[in-house]
Amino acid sequence: MHREPTTLEEWKSTLIAAVGLVIASFFAWYGLSRLSEAAAGETIGTIVSVCLVVWVASQSWYYMTQVKLPHRRLFLMGVSFIQVVPFLFAAAYGAFGYADNCVVGADAPADFLYFSYVTFTTVGYGDMIPTGLCRGLAVAEAVTGYILLGMFVAATVALYTRHHKH
Repeated sequence: MHREPTTLEEWKSTLIAAVGLVIASFFAWYGLSRLSEAAAGETIGTIVSVCLVVWVASQSWYYMTQVKLPHRRLFLMGVSFIQVVPFLFAAAYGAFGYADNCVVGADAPADFLYFSYVTFTTVGYGDMIPTGLCRGLAVAEAVTGYILLGMFVAATVALYTRHHKH
């Protein structure tokens, strides 16, 4: 059985991984949501969307099979749930472009990010509406939100019960 990390040195690789995820997702969102209308469109949006689905599936597999320590798994899943996945979906929406090509009512990168968080958490205010291929992407984001939330809650409960057995 693995011993849980207790010092900063023992958390170093996990923190580096988390910071890497945050930085990569921020730059993906920043770059892709600012594409010119000539560069953005269905082709680049579809490519980015496929890459996003592969990334989410690989990260989910990695958390569940390769990260053996529950504290680290919970931390990395929390970072993904709160920041990384919504930013990457916002980047994919941005890759489709503005002018109501993807999300009706989105006029700026921050609008895509807002729409992504609202979709990921399945709040669905209805002030912005996905259109075209982005409808499927929005469904995938909502399902991803459900799955990651379920994994996060399961990991939290498992960690709690492990340390609070009576």
